[in-house]
Amino acid sequence: MADSSFMFEPSSMISRTSTASDLASAASSKASEAMSRITARSAIWDRKTVCLKAKEDTSAVADGDGIKWTVPDDLSGMDLVSCGVHVYTAPTSTIMQLKISNIGSAVQMLTSNMTIDVNEKDTNTAASQAVINTAADGIATGEELRFYASEAGSGAKGLEFRATFKKP
Repeated sequence: MADSSFMFEPSSMISRTSTASDLASAASSKASEAMSRITARSAIWDRKTVCLKAKEDTSAVADGDGIKWTVPDDLSGMDLVSCGVHVYTAPTSTIMQLKISNIGSAVQMLTSNMTIDVNEKDTNTAASQAVINTAADGIATGEELRFYASEAGSGAKGLEFRATFKKP
């Protein structure tokens, strides 16, 4: 675990000629540096990622294949900030199109679908990246989300979705 403490080093901020103003300035600088580290860490810790296995590694992916997932209490009030998909055997002749729907709200959470290109295994290498629908990115406890392939790439096998959420 990373050390979240900080220490004032008297030798670096006190000299025989230091004034109260010098001491206050040095203490303020150290405190500001510590807050910057805390803020950077909390930006990472505020995110929660879920990985959902929809198809076994060796199972062919067909149109409509996917998984439903119910939002737990600890993710309520968060927004979708990134998403991705991985297959274990790449599609061989057609691009895969993948969606996320909020079933309860009857909305698509993406304005541009996730895609996996021919002979690729992940959305992170796709020529066209997904765009999150910021008008429909929020989730609440008990809502059902559906992650699915609207167009399965021929030859694709295995299906795993990733979604990262963050407090607004």
